[in-house]
Amino acid sequence: MNTRLPNDRKASAFSLIELLVVIAIIGIIGSVAVPAVGSLLKGSSLTQAANMITDTIAGARQQALTRNRSVEVRFYRFWNSEVIGEPMPSAASDLDAAPPGLNYKAQYHAFQAFEIADGGVANPIGKLAILPNTVILSMEPSLSSLLGNTDPLTGPVKTKPAKNDPELPRGVADRYEYVAFRFQPDGATTLSPTKGPSNGLWFITAHLLADLGKASANTPPPNFFTWMLDPVSGSSKIMRPGVK
Repeated sequence: MNTRLPNDRKASAFSLIELLVVIAIIGIIGSVAVPAVGSLLKGSSLTQAANMITDTIAGARQQALTRNRSVEVRFYRFWNSEVIGEPMPSAASDLDAAPPGLNYKAQYHAFQAFEIADGGVANPIGKLAILPNTVILSMEPSLSSLLGNTDPLTGPVKTKPAKNDPELPRGVADRYEYVAFRFQPDGATTLSPTKGPSNGLWFITAHLLADLGKASANTPPPNFFTWMLDPVSGSSKIMRPGVK
């Protein structure tokens, strides 16, 4: 009895054409997905930054009201060593001089609230809030009237840390400067309602560090949000355009 094995079985495999089709489909999906993911990540970091500012400012004002004390909010400018390319702060660190390989100065990366106790002693409220490494607070006067003011007679200006001021993490220590304003016990602020770079309009714009070169006095960066503060009532709000 002869038994014949079927000889019409063929090995299953992808042909070259099929592989090329799959690669082409993956390429098409990638070209669509990558920009979408990039926009999502940009939006996520800006949203996180906006929430941090909103929570810190709201908490500071509430603290002033409930404790019947002045509460100071400080915005810190320093070299952030966790941002690729920025230097580790040293005794000779110059915040206004771009180190080799960078074309920008030190930026505002963090903020914190302080309760002003008797005798003028500033006691920290909560932890230092450090923005995501991809986000900064603009120093451009037209984008951030609070941080870009240069006249001490019309509003807050950059200040060097005093002897009893706290040291910052990430190797910054006391090599920083800050701009500050205060909430008074009634919830109002110490900011002028009529003076300043924008005639009593106080605001700060946050945007991506990668968009620093795209921002100017007349042109906002493509991805940003602006925090606005009413100096009389102490209320604030966030204006957030779409992410590009």
